[in-house]
Amino acid sequence: MKRWSGVLLSLVLGAALAAGSFLNSAGFRALEPEARQAIVLAVKSREVGPRLARYPGWTAGAEQIEDRIWHVWFERKEEWLGEAYVDLATKTVRDIYLPVEPTEAELARALPLLHKAALADPEVRALVEVPAEWDEEIVYDKWEEAWFVYYWRGNDAVGVRLERQDGRYRVLEVFDPLELDAAQQRWHDQDRAIQIAYAAEAVGRALEPYDDWTTYAQPLGGGHWTVDFATGDMTVLSVLVDLPGGQVLAVEAP
Repeated sequence: MKRWSGVLLSLVLGAALAAGSFLNSAGFRALEPEARQAIVLAVKSREVGPRLARYPGWTAGAEQIEDRIWHVWFERKEEWLGEAYVDLATKTVRDIYLPVEPTEAELARALPLLHKAALADPEVRALVEVPAEWDEEIVYDKWEEAWFVYYWRGNDAVGVRLERQDGRYRVLEVFDPLELDAAQQRWHDQDRAIQIAYAAEAVGRALEPYDDWTTYAQPLGGGHWTVDFATGDMTVLSVLVDLPGGQVLAVEAP
């Protein structure tokens, strides 16, 4: 089994690193040697390689954050895909965050199990007394890495959040999606704005001297957000983010 797992990983990784990929590009060759080494180690890791294979045309960047620790991030056409941290001293990859959408095959396996798990919950059964009278929608949120089952009937709605644990799906939360939609969207947009800001090379360089910092994000309207990086009572950086475009428009130090 171990041998075939290795073969499968090699095949998937081979697809990701095929001719014309970022690792064969002039942009990659222009990076400094340790940055290239960090990216290659991340891409060859068991978790990152197969996930990147789902994003043809991906590119990567890397920035040293301390000693031999490098922050590696992945993008595709201005879309932030995820990140990882690489220790060149130990050649280990950690803190990987590279969410992906399920494949069609994965969806086909998951949907009946999610349907069954949601309706097996006592609270859901009490709210959805006759399932045949409700429309059901099952979606996966890759940024939250969670499954959601929604039931709709006229002006009534029931939302169910589930997670996969020990090979089984279990209900984490039952909620009213009509009440939480705005709050969930704001949380998602805020998190995305912070991710885009932090991935900017200029931001990473400016934060290098600080070990303990926090972020504050506020919407400005028109899809623009301001993200402040602060340590203690001092704001280190203020970043203007264009959320629909997935890019940083300005970086200012107070």
